[in-house]
Amino acid sequence: MTLSELVGELGISKSSAHGLLRTLQAWGYVQRESESRRFRLGATLVSMGQAAATQLRPAALLGERLPVLAGEHQLTFGLAQVTAGTAQVTDRAYPSTGVHVGIGIGSEYGPFDGAIGKCLLAAADPAEAEEIVRGTEIPRHTERTIVDPDVLLAEVALVRERGWAASAGELKENQAVAAPFIGVDGELSLVVFALGFPAQLPDDAIPAVGTVLRKTVGAVQDDLGFQTEKETPWRDK
Repeated sequence: MTLSELVGELGISKSSAHGLLRTLQAWGYVQRESESRRFRLGATLVSMGQAAATQLRPAALLGERLPVLAGEHQLTFGLAQVTAGTAQVTDRAYPSTGVHVGIGIGSEYGPFDGAIGKCLLAAADPAEAEEIVRGTEIPRHTERTIVDPDVLLAEVALVRERGWAASAGELKENQAVAAPFIGVDGELSLVVFALGFPAQLPDDAIPAVGTVLRKTVGAVQDDLGFQTEKETPWRDK
């Protein structure tokens, strides 16, 4: 489009549009054709689109598995997107029958919030995780919340070792299991999790559900063609 066409489309002044376009052009978001003087999308958007696709593909593959897992295990299964040290629920699936734990889309979890929080801490550099844990008072959500820094750090180390985290009534009265999804760039991008009431997911059943989540993550990593252990830490071997 030409500058005049953009001004007409956006309803802003010519000077404002010109200033915005100069900035976008400087960053490579738009380019201006030398002959026609028309603006078009720039090359920077290609890499941005590729990055977005890299994030969306794992979420889509994991999301497809949630209803199947919920039906097989009669638990609530969900998916959380990790951004800036927090995880936000973006997808969920409930069992078709029976009472289940509900969870809202958009619910956010931080490093001290149960199983998902342990995944966030496990993904951080060990020194950084220790600084987070020891640098503030751990909030007590329930009587079973782990508030001893040494005990919590031991739990985080266990997450790195086995590839899944558990919260036995530590955040709410329900039980939770979560597994981190490490992208090909080595960063934590998603957390897949399961929720159940204590009668549905007793303590002795948690390891089996953790193994299911870990294998689910590993299967998606295989589907995406992840090749090396360095690229996919915590994956199922």
